Amino acid sequence: MANLTICLPTRNRQSYCIQTIQAIADCDTQDFEVIVADNSDDGSVLRDFFSKTFSDPRFRLLAPRTEVLSMVDNWERTLAEAKGRWVSFIGDDDFIDPHVTSLIGRYERLHSEVDAIGWGRMSFNWPDNRPAPTLASIPTTFQTTIPVKSDLQNRLYRWSEGKRRPAAGFGIYHGAIKRSLMERIRRKYGGRHFEHPIVDYENSCKVIREARMLVHCQRPFSVLGACAASNSAGTQSQTTMTARVATFKQETAKGVQMERPDFPFSRLEKGASITMSIASTTWWFSKTYGIDLTGFPENFARAAMHECRHLRSQEDYDLTVACFQAGFAEWDGGRWAGLFEPPPFGGIKSVNEISGVVMDTIYLSESKLKVRTPGEFYKFGEHAVAPVSNVVSGTRVFSR
Repeated sequence: MANLTICLPTRNRQSYCIQTIQAIADCDTQDFEVIVADNSDDGSVLRDFFSKTFSDPRFRLLAPRTEVLSMVDNWERTLAEAKGRWVSFIGDDDFIDPHVTSLIGRYERLHSEVDAIGWGRMSFNWPDNRPAPTLASIPTTFQTTIPVKSDLQNRLYRWSEGKRRPAAGFGIYHGAIKRSLMERIRRKYGGRHFEHPIVDYENSCKVIREARMLVHCQRPFSVLGACAASNSAGTQSQTTMTARVATFKQETAKGVQMERPDFPFSRLEKGASITMSIASTTWWFSKTYGIDLTGFPENFARAAMHECRHLRSQEDYDLTVACFQAGFAEWDGGRWAGLFEPPPFGGIKSVNEISGVVMDTIYLSESKLKVRTPGEFYKFGEHAVAPVSNVVSGTRVFSR
């Protein structure tokens, strides 16, 4: 049995998926498997790649169904095929280092109850997703931390930090969850591993509630990639966001709905943001499963204002502020509307034009990078971080 199953769901991004498969296959370790779950309109591209070009027993292809699956259903069928003791999901334009199995083994030896493991992540925009200057990032620290669950729950359920994205840090997306924990989640939550369309944050909500022990390594073991066809590309363009949302709405028409009348902040409106999308997910989970939400309205208002500070153009600012204002006016009869006081727009920002180090993270102008894919960027970034072997052995002094 493989120690780790890497799940790679994909839809209509075959060229990126093939490069991701090839990058993972370059790893020499054998203690993992990869399941590629193709949900594309044209199944022949990956089918031909597997049958004519690519041969590796560690990889399996799931062909498209007769009907297009929602993202949540494609994730569900992928996990059902996993044979590993641990499971991780990444996007088809991302990368994960299979040597993370060594880290999992170390944590299991040190902490017998661990069933959720997180790690640092590099970030990289594919060359076709740079409409404005962009920065890649490399976290450089390598310490292990064991967080207090109540602190994680406050951040995720009640948004205690007041930031535009709660710092969850754990989940099956770019993390590793023990299969036994995922089965406990399936039994307890609706008879499914995944329910909500925002699959990654929904899973984080459940993992952070149900895990017996969570352990985090600051050293990056994966890369969050963003290609021009990705949902994350919408964060750089209101036009792209609108198109992505329309597609998302069409493909998630069945199953759990994101919109709830008691939280009227829709991702499906002009000016909607990532903050609203995540908040709708954590609100849905907390309301559905009886989580205490004391402090959430005040903290969410702070998060909304934090989001507004980061908008790059007057148009984006006006649309997003109007969307938040409409939501707050309707939410709970306008009870919390007075808490949302967005700062004035600070002017068009010149961003991401200078490389440098902030805190423990290196930021690099991507226009100057010679690498083309997240897999290549990971190899480049490894020169700036602690070697896997030293992190796994617990060595405190490094040399090459």
